[in-house]
Amino acid sequence: MLSKYIRRLKYYILRTLRMHNSDHRIALGFAVGFFPCWYPTFGMDLLLAPLFARMVRGNVPSSFLAASTGSVLWPVLFYLNYRIGVFVHLFTTFPASFKIEDAFTAPVPETDYLVETSHFGRLGDMGVNFLVGALINSILSTLILYILMRIILTVYRRPLLKKIKQSIRNRKSKS
Repeated sequence: MLSKYIRRLKYYILRTLRMHNSDHRIALGFAVGFFPCWYPTFGMDLLLAPLFARMVRGNVPSSFLAASTGSVLWPVLFYLNYRIGVFVHLFTTFPASFKIEDAFTAPVPETDYLVETSHFGRLGDMGVNFLVGALINSILSTLILYILMRIILTVYRRPLLKKIKQSIRNRKSKS
């Protein structure tokens, strides 16, 4: 099962490298395709990513590749959303004894099935922290992914294709 997924991933990466679209469109499609992965879309990110790519005239297959990568990483992304939200919340409230370690060691609120009024405030803060973290992470990751993909495609696209072509020739000559 995993080998099948890895083989399909290699196929789509090779297909993306061989596209005749500009590096800008492929990088834009990849960056915009990863954008909805930061939000709880419950599998709809694979449908939203190509729509977003079409809206900004990015490459649709690269957006689908990014969305499928993001759907595998969603537990890490959701955790990062919450942690970044807590970090921003601690910086914006400016307590008198703020230490940077507080942002990383703040406990995740426990969820009891006992309903008390004090828990509603904590749950609300948790949701706001998650949303603030998701907004910051999605915007920053889109910008960073676009720049990284543009650099990778501009610098390494042709050498990678030459290396792949050479390895295919070597494989055929050995057979």
